[in-house]
Amino acid sequence: MGMSSLKLLKYVLFFFNLLFWICGCCILGFGIYLLIHNNFGVLFHNLPSLTLGNVFVIVGSIIMVVAFLGCMGSIKENKCLLMSFFILLLIILLAEVTLAILLFVYEQKLNEYVAKGLTDSIHRYHSDNSTKAAWDSIQSFLQCCGINGTSDWTSGPPASCPSDRKVEVLGMSFALTLNCQIDKTSQTIGL
Repeated sequence: MGMSSLKLLKYVLFFFNLLFWICGCCILGFGIYLLIHNNFGVLFHNLPSLTLGNVFVIVGSIIMVVAFLGCMGSIKENKCLLMSFFILLLIILLAEVTLAILLFVYEQKLNEYVAKGLTDSIHRYHSDNSTKAAWDSIQSFLQCCGINGTSDWTSGPPASCPSDRKVEVLGMSFALTLNCQIDKTSQTIGL
């Protein structure tokens, strides 16, 4: 490779890692904000440390460290930092592939575990203020009600459940109409 190509590669690697470092700072900052202003509470009482804020802090910190190694290693042309950057990226890639395989293999068990945890937290809705705050925030923000609908709430849905379902019905109507039109068009064309 020519010297100009190496110089271009050096600065491209630096700027991309600088961008990732800034994104890592933002994710870390948002995670700290979520930890301070804990609006979502704890939904999974079996794993109380599994909160959105904690996940963002961990992910943001990892991104910052890896991007820092890439930035400094490329701009200083330091072989040790570049090799550390490479090894950390390799470890992250292997962890992602392993996690994807495990999620695929244990998908059913994970779904059952999450459903059980959420159902348990629904039962704690009236007795635990942090659970109540979490469900109210999530249902208001996502415009949903419970896990599968209002039937999840044995004592009736709370006030945070949206009452207006006309948008859903309208969306279902549009989808059904479009589906019928596609069938008619396919028959006309002969597909």
